Order: sequence, then C-alpha cells, then structure tokens
Amino acid sequence: MGKKYLLGFDAGTSESKGTLTDMGGHVLATAAAAHGLISPRPGFAEHDPMKDWMYDLRKIVKELLAKVGGTAEEIAAVGISTVMAAVTFVDENCEPLRNAILYGIDSRCIHQAAELNEKIGEERLLSEFGTSLTIEHFGPKILWVKENEPEIFARTKHITFASGFLTARLTGNYCVDRYSATAALPMLDPKTMEWKDEFCDMVCPKELLPRITGTYSVVGRVTERGREDSGLAEGTIVICGTTDAGAEAVSVGVVDPGDVMLMYGSTAFWISVSGGGDGAKAGGKHYTIDGRNCSTGGMATTGSLTKWLRDELAREYVRAEQEGGENAYSALFREAEGIEPGSDGLVVLPYFQGERLPIQDPRAKGVLFGLTLRHTRGHIVHAAFEGIGYGICQNLDALRAAGISVEQVTAVGGGTKSLRLLQVVSDICGITQMVPEVTVGASYGDALMAGLAVGSIESPETIKELVKIKNVVKPDKDNHRKYEKYKEVYWQLYARNADLMHELW
Repeated sequence: MGKKYLLGFDAGTSESKGTLTDMGGHVLATAAAAHGLISPRPGFAEHDPMKDWMYDLRKIVKELLAKVGGTAEEIAAVGISTVMAAVTFVDENCEPLRNAILYGIDSRCIHQAAELNEKIGEERLLSEFGTSLTIEHFGPKILWVKENEPEIFARTKHITFASGFLTARLTGNYCVDRYSATAALPMLDPKTMEWKDEFCDMVCPKELLPRITGTYSVVGRVTERGREDSGLAEGTIVICGTTDAGAEAVSVGVVDPGDVMLMYGSTAFWISVSGGGDGAKAGGKHYTIDGRNCSTGGMATTGSLTKWLRDELAREYVRAEQEGGENAYSALFREAEGIEPGSDGLVVLPYFQGERLPIQDPRAKGVLFGLTLRHTRGHIVHAAFEGIGYGICQNLDALRAAGISVEQVTAVGGGTKSLRLLQVVSDICGITQMVPEVTVGASYGDALMAGLAVGSIESPETIKELVKIKNVVKPDKDNHRKYEKYKEVYWQLYARNADLMHELW
C-alpha cells in the first residue's frame, strides 16, 4: 500500500495534539485529547506516561485516520514531541516505574541542584556549561529520585527524556535528540555531545542514559508491541523526536539564523536560531534543525495565569460558556479594553509558579502591587498581560545584551488568540510579532520533521515556504516610552521582596 501521510504527535502540559499531513506537509487533519497535570505535593508536576501519553497517542491516531478515511499502513513516518523534561524511569521492559517528572514547573530538586553546584564548583560549572545547574536541568531531577526513592532507582534500567519514552515503546530503541539532551546537565559534555563519565558518576550510571542523535534521525520502526500500544502499523518509520517548543518553532518556519519564535502557552518560551556546525556555541545549544544552534529561555506562568484569572475571578463567564454562551476568555479579556499602559498604577508579578528566566527562582511568588479602590477586574487582567510582557521583555533584553538583534518574532500558541495581549507585549518589548495563519503547534512540526527524514520534504527552507502570515502586530512607540518606568518598577518589586517571598516557602 502506498504511503500518503506524515504523522506528528505532541504531549503537552495539559493536552496532547496530533496532526496528519500529506507527504508535502500540508495539514489534512488535527485532533486533541486532554489530560491532567499530576501534583502529589506542592512544587511537584508529573504526567503518567502510559495514561497521559500513550493512551492519547492511540486515541489520536484512530481519530486522525477516521477523519481522512485512511489506514495506519498509509502513514510513512511518525514524529513525536513532549514537554521538557519528562524524565521517565523505566524497567527492562520499558514499563514506567513512576510518573514522569516535568520541566521547571516541578521544583522538587532545588536542594539537588544546589548540591551538584557545590560539588562541581562555580568556576568549573561556568567553564564546562556556561551556567550553574537549576531545576530545569535533568541531573538534579534524576538525583532527587536517587536520593528520595532509592527502590525506584535500583530497579531502573533506562532513563528517558522528552519524547524518548514514546519512541522507545514504539521501536524498542532508547534515544534523545541533541536539542533536548543539552538540558541533561551535568551528565552531558556540550562540546562533544557525549555523556561525561565524571559527572555521570555524580548522578547516575552512564548505561542508563539514551543514545544521542539528530532530531529527525530515523531511530527505528514500529514493532509488534508498538503497534499494540499505539494503533500504528508495524514497520512505520519513527524519528527521534524532540521537545515541544523545538517542534513548534519548526512548525512556523523558524529554521534559519536570525529567526526567533515566541510561544504563548501555559508558560512562555522563546527560541532564537543561530548558525552553527557540529558544536554548540558558548551560551547556545544544538537546535532541532541539523547544522543550526539556538538560544532558549522561558517564563513559568503565562497562559496558566490567565487561566487562573478566568477560573477564580470570572466563574460566571465559565458557567455561561458551559451553558452555550460566549467564550469565557473573550468575555473576560474584553474588560481590559481601553485601559491605559500601566493599568492606572497596578503591576503584576506573574510568579505564581516561581519563575524561570531571568531570575531562576522557584521560590518567587506572584504579586498584585498598587491595588486601589478604583481598580476593576479589567485592570487586573490588563496588568497581568503587562506582567507577562515585562517578563518577556527581560528575556529578550538578555538576548540583546548578548549581541542578538530582536526586532521581529514569530508568535505562536494559544495566547496569540488575544490580539490585546500581543499588542501589550509588542508595546512593552518594542517588537513586531508575526502570527502565522496555521498555528497547529508542535505536532505539526513533528510531522514536518518526519517528512525531512523520509525525503518527502526537501529541506528546512521548504518548510518556510509553507508558512503564511495572518496577523502582524507592531509596537506603538508612544506606549513603548510610557512603559519604561513600569518595567523598572516590575524589576524592583522582585529585587526588593525576594527575601520575603522566600520566607513564605
């Protein structure tokens, strides 16, 4: 039977998505499946790899094929992404021994990061990695399990990262792409992109770690067991896969040096692409596209903050939507219209789940500062938009300080549905935001990279040609000037209150 389709699958923080394209990368069908975020204790964020990922994959494969009237045998290749870090401990049969530990929203390993930093030393850390270790890195997460769940660690035969669990279940082969592996510190030598014995000995045996390869390298074919798990046809090509943000960037043509993606999801994440060869430049890392490097960063609470505002402060809108009324977000965000820059003196620190860059402080707390009796719910919403914008601006300013020009970005994710949010961010940051017509997300990027693997999509530049722009959001120069003083207040609020935030930990 001839091959007609490329399949991409992404397991995100709160839902999984799938995309089926033709062999040239044109979208034919999409599907989604919701799953929960498991938080057994404050600061913990987990997924069940079988119930949240594998179950969703099987469900979405079935739904996509039904939509196009196709069969699993007609799928040429599969690309998979998941959230970072998705550290998963499995036995010899690739059965999970515990839930997967997620990215920086899981802050359980603060002490392990500090322990490794002290053991390695600041000078060595900067020399080897250009950074100290944080809760974002995989090593501290592994060490937490080793120290707190020794019986789990003793039974572990493989540790998988990002999409590695799913690709292992499908093919029997354990791998991680170079883009995702660059967060596997301190075990990884970024210069050679190999596991380093000295630092592995501090965390886990090197034999537990997956093989490192390219994002769209073919790592195997679907086995009989993989077919039973997923509903995919036995023998289907599977690429290594990657982390969701890297796949999403590819999906909107962020493939060339100078391209920047800004992703508005439950968290905010940015990727700036640079040139490169076999080794990542100082301060950067390998990208999902072969021969490219990138810089990355993100915030901990953006879309999840607006969701909190909707669910906790606008329950009447939620009920109305459930009864067939207007979308609750649309109704709530409309209340922010007409409010001037600075929200009449109200400033929000969006640190409701700690913060990633630039402060790297999992103990930071959210703040509503400057509240008066004249402020309305709309002011709080508008100030939350601005808080997100101030945080993004700090991240982009760090890029600029490193000599990377950021005047235009490609904006993706659920947050792009709010042009008001985009305008606020553009005004604060002084950037133009290009919103693509098709923003299916990471699962689309997964399918496109599967096409690169089998040759039906010729090159990354071919992907760029598929992208059409729907909205262009330009900064208002007057508003940009007005925001300068509020940006300073935002920064000082944290600097002056960090010690008090830590007292509440």
